[in-house]
Amino acid sequence: MLEIRPLTADDLDDALTLSTQAGWNQHPADWERLLACCSAGCFAGTVDGDLVATTTVITYGSDGNGADVSWVGMVLVDETHRGQGFGSRIFEHGLDYALGNGGDIVGLDATHLGEPIYRNYGFESVEPVFRWQGMLPRPEDVADEREPGTGRETIERLTLPDVDAVFEFDRHHVGVDRSTLLQELFAEPEVRGFYSQTSAGIEGYAIIRPGRTHWQIGPLVAAEPSVVDPLLRAVSADLPGEKVIVDSPERGATTSSLEALGLARERELVRMTYPDRESALATESVHGFLDFAFG
Repeated sequence: MLEIRPLTADDLDDALTLSTQAGWNQHPADWERLLACCSAGCFAGTVDGDLVATTTVITYGSDGNGADVSWVGMVLVDETHRGQGFGSRIFEHGLDYALGNGGDIVGLDATHLGEPIYRNYGFESVEPVFRWQGMLPRPEDVADEREPGTGRETIERLTLPDVDAVFEFDRHHVGVDRSTLLQELFAEPEVRGFYSQTSAGIEGYAIIRPGRTHWQIGPLVAAEPSVVDPLLRAVSADLPGEKVIVDSPERGATTSSLEALGLARERELVRMTYPDRESALATESVHGFLDFAFG
């Protein structure tokens, strides 16, 4: 029988085993970040004391003009315990938590196989989201024929004194307060990023962090589409020859830039929200997500 309890730090090695078994890109820092940001929303499903299932819920506060958004992720079941309803049970536990703890809107990213299942819970399909994947080019290996930026922006490496301005930019352009998550992210030793700035202030930013098999690019948020390409060029120059993942909504500027870097769409998921169809965490300014677990 499945028993559900809070996920703890002692469970993280086993949780990583589950995400690795599923072929996902999480490494220890990703699980540690989830526990640091939303410990009350992280759940473990156990059988005879062994961890066999997980789910996580992180809730972002409103920017003052909209609703709080809760995001469901890391719905995992050990492959030897599938087909027993464990995934449904732990997902329902997470959904109940979200609805009872500030989730005016609840979102998730579903595979096309999972889409009808979540629709049965009242989730509405919003838009496709894509995982882009590949190896970034080395400068000497590619002729850059892309259009230049506007010429107004400068791209700077993100440092600690910049983070408050980035928090405010993100809050304004994403529509929720993700400062707790971003603060945890920026504090991780291997995480780094870039931001675009004009005389008017910050125009966009991009974060990169290591994963189990690939570096992950995201969040990528830009006030204007023209800012996306210079940010991605800076990332590419910082990670020449590295394998990367970008989780992105359908955005013309992003598609063109990622294709120019030699990346390809490897997976398509669908963004879903409850109880109504909402563009949660995917405003027109959002060109890359942190990953599917965080929205």
